[in-house]
Amino acid sequence: MTAILDDIRRLDAAHARGEINAVDLAAAKAKLFESVPDADEVVIQATARAAPRRPTGRFGPTLLLCIFVLTLCAGTTLLLTGDLMLAMTLSITVLAALTVTLFRQLDS
Repeated sequence: MTAILDDIRRLDAAHARGEINAVDLAAAKAKLFESVPDADEVVIQATARAAPRRPTGRFGPTLLLCIFVLTLCAGTTLLLTGDLMLAMTLSITVLAALTVTLFRQLDS
């Protein structure tokens, strides 16, 4: 893409110097733009080359573990302190950490 931009700048400079007229400039730019593939074609080619990802099925046990840990943290905090706000804050913090862990599993 940078090469095409360099060619356009070169053509504009040549036009500014008077080496080519406006018609030739437009024709040369049109030829350059036609050589650039459409974004849809690039996406289709990249998708065709990439191997399809299959779900690994690791989320079921991990999700159950997350729910168990979340319930355990919230219940223990509520029983020990009696403070519902503290229990919910801890639950949300643990839930955020577990969400990050699930997304890391998804990336790997």
